[in-house]
Amino acid sequence: MLQLMDLPVLVLIVLVAAITVWALIDCIRTPREHVRFLPKLLWLLILLHGSVCAALIWTYFGKKQIANAAQA
Repeated sequence: MLQLMDLPVLVLIVLVAAITVWALIDCIRTPREHVRFLPKLLWLLILLHGSVCAALIWTYFGKKQIANAAQA
């Protein structure tokens, strides 16, 4: 049975899983030309083995911003 103290842990697990899946899908859908610093396959491996930190790194450093992509 689910205890009251287990609910915040369950919410946290679902949140981490959702952020990780979102980052994986975003990486897969991003064109190769818009990926920065590392090859796309390496970014996918990092996202698979990382968690929220890997997703945040992908979001801020992995892909070009839309304004920068339009200029390039």
